[in-house]
Amino acid sequence: MTGIVYAREHQLSVADYVSVVGETTLAASRPLGDEARIAEMLSNANIIITAREDGRCVGLARGLTDFAWVCFLGDLAVRKSMQGRGVGTALMLKLRETLGGRVAISLNAAFEAVSYYDQLGLKIGLNHNPHAYYWPRTIGVDG
Repeated sequence: MTGIVYAREHQLSVADYVSVVGETTLAASRPLGDEARIAEMLSNANIIITAREDGRCVGLARGLTDFAWVCFLGDLAVRKSMQGRGVGTALMLKLRETLGGRVAISLNAAFEAVSYYDQLGLKIGLNHNPHAYYWPRTIGVDG
């Protein structure tokens, strides 16, 4: 085993995305059965950080950024079998390193992930903002 390698990827495959996210609580809220929609999500994201162990994708962070002011993080996902090993924290730190200190990182936490982000905040300085708002899509996972 060579350890986990964290890197920015410009072309994450649909298969890698589906296999990682499919093993997380995000699975129910992503259109994993619609490969064309996943492909759109990936091709239009302009920053993707992956965690790979022996070449296998075990985690990912996918976002949209202007590289000058803000990054909106759409996904932070780590395979269930890899959770609790610091992979999510390392993905966030690699994202911060890649973007630099000029760029704020914003995310909407799924209800199931709030406690994770609260703990992560204590480790890396992630702030909880009670004034975030979310306008849900009108066409969901199945459409």
